[in-house]
Amino acid sequence: MKRQLFFWSVIAAAGLAISSCARETGPDAAAAGLIQLSDQFTGDYELAGLDGAAVTPASFDGRVAIVYFGFASCPDVCPLALSRLSGALNELTPAEGREVAPVFITVDPERDDVEAMRAFLAFDPRLIGLTGAPEAVKAAAAAFKVYANRVDIDGSALGYTMDHSSLFYLVDRSGSPLYALRDNLTPEEMAAAIRIALRKKR
Repeated sequence: MKRQLFFWSVIAAAGLAISSCARETGPDAAAAGLIQLSDQFTGDYELAGLDGAAVTPASFDGRVAIVYFGFASCPDVCPLALSRLSGALNELTPAEGREVAPVFITVDPERDDVEAMRAFLAFDPRLIGLTGAPEAVKAAAAAFKVYANRVDIDGSALGYTMDHSSLFYLVDRSGSPLYALRDNLTPEEMAAAIRIALRKKR
């Protein structure tokens, strides 16, 4: 609850709005409960894919990306969110699915190396895992105004956990963030939101 309250205070200050930001909110988006993002959400990043190749928003040029920030040792929130995303991908037609890049960006680069990310995402090979140096990961989170904070846990074998906001971000075909989606949408609702982004032109 604390992280969600913090997140909403941050995005309110950043200029996220339903009807008064630079990009006009259409009736479909409003009906689906999508949160329109202002131009202050740049969505810029330069990270590494699990094959070691450099990845930027331009790497998905021509596709709509749906981006989620989390970490591989997350006990519940991240696995549940990604299971909903996987279910949403199952709701899409094969043609629609080819136009979507489902992206998971770690907020815990200290532990989330390639091996950890591959194991975490193994349940759905469609998911694209991205990690990188701590500075690059921090910059990516800032570009989406994602809240992420290390919390030490005394007496735990894990040592620490990551407190973070939990939202999905729909990014248009040119790499600009369009909407934020709450993580409690059903797969059907999420698929409907993805289709709204797919209908948008460059």
